[in-house]
Amino acid sequence: MAGDSHSHRPSLSQTNKKRKSRHASSRSIRDQQKGRMGPLDPAAGSQKHAKSNASLAASQKKVNRRHHAAQMKQKKIEALEDVTKLFNRKGAEKVQRVIAFVPLTDDVSALEVVEQLLQAVGVEPQGEGGYRTGDIVKFHNQTLRFLLLPSASDPKASFSIIDGCNAADFVLFGLSSEEEVGTQAETTLRCLTGTGVGNSGGVFGVVKNLPSSITLASSTRLSLHSFLTHFFPSLDRVHNAASSTECSTVVRSLCEKVPKGIRWREARGRVLAENVGWEENAEGEDGEGTLVVEGVVRGGRLDANRLVHLQGFGDFKIERITAAPLPNRKAARSDAMDTSAPLDDLSTPNDDADSLASTNVPDEEEFGLAEQTWPTEEEMASAPAASSSRGGGDMLPPALPGTTPRLKRVPKGTSAYQAAWIIDESDDEEGEYSDGEEEDAMMGESGAGDEGEDDESEMIDPREATDDMASVSTRPFADLSPEQEEEQLQAYLAERAKERAHANKDDMDFPDEIDTPMDIAARERFARYRGLKSFRTSKWDPYEELPIEYSRCFMFEDFKTMGRKMERKAALEGVESGTRIILRIANVPRAAYASYNPLLPFLVFGLLKHEHKYSVMHFTVQRNTEYDGMVRSKDPLVVQLGFRRFLINPIFSQHTVRNGGKGSNNVHKFERFLRHGINHTIATAYLPITFGNVPAVLLRVPSSESTTNPSAAWNDPSVHLVGTGSLLSSDPTRITAKRIILTGHPFKVHKKTATIRYMFFNQPDIEYYKPVQLRTKSGRTGYIKESLGTHGYFKAGFDGPIQQMDQICLTLYKRCFPKWSSVWNGGLVGAPKRGDVEEAMENRENEQVRQRQVQFGDVEMR
Repeated sequence: MAGDSHSHRPSLSQTNKKRKSRHASSRSIRDQQKGRMGPLDPAAGSQKHAKSNASLAASQKKVNRRHHAAQMKQKKIEALEDVTKLFNRKGAEKVQRVIAFVPLTDDVSALEVVEQLLQAVGVEPQGEGGYRTGDIVKFHNQTLRFLLLPSASDPKASFSIIDGCNAADFVLFGLSSEEEVGTQAETTLRCLTGTGVGNSGGVFGVVKNLPSSITLASSTRLSLHSFLTHFFPSLDRVHNAASSTECSTVVRSLCEKVPKGIRWREARGRVLAENVGWEENAEGEDGEGTLVVEGVVRGGRLDANRLVHLQGFGDFKIERITAAPLPNRKAARSDAMDTSAPLDDLSTPNDDADSLASTNVPDEEEFGLAEQTWPTEEEMASAPAASSSRGGGDMLPPALPGTTPRLKRVPKGTSAYQAAWIIDESDDEEGEYSDGEEEDAMMGESGAGDEGEDDESEMIDPREATDDMASVSTRPFADLSPEQEEEQLQAYLAERAKERAHANKDDMDFPDEIDTPMDIAARERFARYRGLKSFRTSKWDPYEELPIEYSRCFMFEDFKTMGRKMERKAALEGVESGTRIILRIANVPRAAYASYNPLLPFLVFGLLKHEHKYSVMHFTVQRNTEYDGMVRSKDPLVVQLGFRRFLINPIFSQHTVRNGGKGSNNVHKFERFLRHGINHTIATAYLPITFGNVPAVLLRVPSSESTTNPSAAWNDPSVHLVGTGSLLSSDPTRITAKRIILTGHPFKVHKKTATIRYMFFNQPDIEYYKPVQLRTKSGRTGYIKESLGTHGYFKAGFDGPIQQMDQICLTLYKRCFPKWSSVWNGGLVGAPKRGDVEEAMENRENEQVRQRQVQFGDVEMR
């Protein structure tokens, strides 16, 4: 042991930190960067290059960091100036601050609360007429314009409130300490939240009055504040209209605060009409003319080459945009605008002007429209000669297949008249039933098979039914008594509601499962369905067997890139925001002018290029938890897409997150109902193109409710919020595939082989569906091996043993398409007529003649 050598092994090794730049000098680093500025914050870059970003930040000179901070400061200042420059103009060019007042209860008067706000700061209206909606108030070097909207509890005023809030910079909600906010008012608040009104930061709550007790007043204020912050989290507090101090605070905030704006709204120009005129067309269609709108351009620029949208009437061309006279040079107030004076043109259409064509012209050869279906005049004239040349003038040629009358199988004892109203399922495939209803109507109810058909049904010739119908049509029609009409109507409504509830329950308990019909071959009944090996990965040609509506749609190679390009182009062309103009809109129906009501907002929205053209639009929908009604695919609904409203029949499908919402093959499962508890569902409809992340609000109004749920519409005229979401994309190649599942029962089981029955009822169907993969509820997969007998039994092999109680499924798919949409023209249902408004205004003006813009004295801030 003495001879053994000893070696010391240190347990601690020290490694000094290396210099980040190693041997490179600061000058060489500067030359290597060549003026490029990287992110100073390591977190600003990716995690992969975090160390390199930190090294770059440490090696930059102090002067570079100082320059970078100065550039960021200047950039923020310029961004703030872009937002505030609209309200910082001086003199006659100063832009009005538009404030919408929405009473949430019936006991709150918008006129009284606004007058309390103005009187608190010492502003008194001139004359005995008092304040009126749309009048201009000048205070603290700012110009305020109040829009006194109807009560939110009125179901007929929901759309007017939405339009008014979309046009306003600030929104005041009137609350009451004595009356609770109703269900309809809450629905209106949810609609406003869905349109993005709460994101602008310009929301205020004003309570009519608070209790005299301090404790009770404090608790009431907290309760009302909690209620409003549920819809608008940015709300600071609820103000008391009975307190002059709080009213003064509200008015000062309206004068000093700058709203953030809503991005989708600020990208397009809009005009809130201050006055509307009409000029009849000398030439053209009856009832059309030029609509003259005076107002201030807000939001983005307004270009005469682009189209404008009138709510409820559609899109129209701009004749020209002229500069409006200054307010202080105008004459006294007059309902009829004087457009005879020469004005400076600010924008006129040129060769780049958009067309009113909203759809493509279908290709007749591609869609079979060019096929001759009726003989020409020459063929009709030559028909007798051709008949005599055949030597059989009295003989008719053989009938073409499908043109002879077919015998219909009907229940025994059915008369010929009743048989004429029974429609074959093959003829009804695209007729009465929608995609969600056809399988429910085709459930195998007969169940008796071929053996009992002779005893339970008989054959009837449709020609005999036609003769009976002719004799019945000659009988005089007798109206039922009102009591009988009401009784039958209630019975019909109850039956419809029962059918929808039954279909909804079946879809929840047995999703997509249907019974194979026994009276018609499955290969004929489901001829339009196909089998897929994998729903997620199997390829599907998106241009195969498209309906004629697809030929009318437009398609973009890159929809989002085109949208950004159109927004950048619109920001450089047209009349600048804040300019007072007179807008002349050509070929407008007189009904648009007749719908003008000075007591309600009248809006003109500008469109971006291509936003008039139709395409297949997809938008996300999240179901409203407060609405319990059933919403089925292809039910008529009203969608508020940005500032436009359309009546649509959408189809719903699952939302795929992968690959930008397309998945691997852009095939998505059809949903029969819009369900609760699902994060997002995709709704598809034919709609005009809309660029950007535009909000979508899905509504059910009484006129559409009467079609889908008549019992609810008959007793409830309210507007129901179905769901909210946002625009996803415009993609005609997105495939919505409807799934049906044919089920069978194992008759005999031997390890991996089983005899299946009740899936088919004849041998040809089994041979037809042999290539389609089978699956079981327990997860086994297999294929049909051979048919057994002639009654639909077959042998199938699986990838593993199956159980006797298992269920065999065969899945088929069919592509679904929505129905064509139209502009919703019921936005101002229940609004007062123009004649009533003019009569009320005339009576009021007889008491006190007022100028068009009521001038108030400037009041110094105290």
